[in-house]
Amino acid sequence: MTDYTRQILEEIRKNTKKNIDLPKSEVIVEEDNLNNRFAVLMEEAEKEIKKKPLTEETENGQGNDDTFVIRKSDVQFGNTRQTQEDTVRKTLGDVDFKDDALKYYPKIKDLVLNGELNGVGVTFQFRYKDPSGDGCYIWADGLQLTDTNTRIVGKVRDCFLNWKQSLIDDGDLMEKLYQASQRD
Repeated sequence: MTDYTRQILEEIRKNTKKNIDLPKSEVIVEEDNLNNRFAVLMEEAEKEIKKKPLTEETENGQGNDDTFVIRKSDVQFGNTRQTQEDTVRKTLGDVDFKDDALKYYPKIKDLVLNGELNGVGVTFQFRYKDPSGDGCYIWADGLQLTDTNTRIVGKVRDCFLNWKQSLIDDGDLMEKLYQASQRD
């Protein structure tokens, strides 16, 4: 070892025993950065653009008392309900439908189907007469967008298109539902 190296090592040993005050670093906060912009955009999206499932509540907050629920036990439309469920299950697999999964809203003449994909944690809603013209909605809490899950979301979309087309092909079903809802 050279003398120079020894001197450096001695200085290092001396300084490690002392508390050295390092200069305080300044924290620079940027007012306008990508993270702030993203946070603001996400807040706006959650507040204003978030779609909600169609429920018994109308837009003005009053209840929709004349919702016509189509159950499997319904004499007139039970077969239609069963056929729709079977078609959805054939496309999507393991789907859970509650007793009131298929509803007709006579005031707006809309038919709505709600279901949940088991094992994936995705709920979906198909709206026949959606104001946007495209009534396929999904809700998923923390769904990882893997290739498999992306294909599942695509299948939900395809299933919706088939469901809507089957209702269009069965031209008088909506009229029959309207008439039945007026009788009840």
